[in-house]
Amino acid sequence: MHDGGRLFIMTKAAEKAASRLVRDFGELEKLQASRKSLRNFVTSADKNTEDKIMYELSKARPGYSFLCEESGVTENENKSSVWIVDPIAGTDNFMRGIPFFAINIALRENCKVVAGVTYDPMRRECFKAEVGAGAYLGNHCRLRVSGREKISEAVVAVWANYNVDISLAERGTIIRRTGSIALDIAYLATGKYDAVVVTGARVWDIASGEILIRESGGFWDVRQVGDDTYDVTAASSMKLLNAVKECL
Repeated sequence: MHDGGRLFIMTKAAEKAASRLVRDFGELEKLQASRKSLRNFVTSADKNTEDKIMYELSKARPGYSFLCEESGVTENENKSSVWIVDPIAGTDNFMRGIPFFAINIALRENCKVVAGVTYDPMRRECFKAEVGAGAYLGNHCRLRVSGREKISEAVVAVWANYNVDISLAERGTIIRRTGSIALDIAYLATGKYDAVVVTGARVWDIASGEILIRESGGFWDVRQVGDDTYDVTAASSMKLLNAVKECL
């Protein structure tokens, strides 16, 4: 069922949580001298962001359940509708003062992701998609993958063993390791990247990304490798997807 309000709800929750997160990011420089206090601060920022998102989503859709990176599973009255939340996708970047991280929110209904938002707080960029309705940056900019087919011309973001980098580099591929799976996938949806390879992802890393890629015309291959871990290859064309998978 199409629900025009759910993307609005997810976007507003991300925006409200992001304002505090940006302030926290600005405080990090004062804590760089102490690694312990820095780690505690980042853990607190993670939890506060998640709590704010959960509060806003619960206010809009009472009874929906949650699957969150920090607090795990929260089963509420409606067990078939589940918000999936990663409050800081790119925590190491955040902790080191690197402004490349995102908030991930997805909605899974009856075991299928139907809407997703990846919000970049530092650039105020909102990548969002809903099943059957396309993928967008903001409200008006429709997202499309690049459609590139040649691996020798591709830019590929890698989250895998360095043997994969070597294999790709031998084919002339340009490789990116950025520190945020969420933004890597969002950049694939915009056509900035041509493929993404991830090993050992958790569901909150990739839930919003999957619908972004599918709705922007890309190709998505996922394989469950553990209780809640997944290997993902995504690309702008089926030909490129197969070429990248040969390098794994």
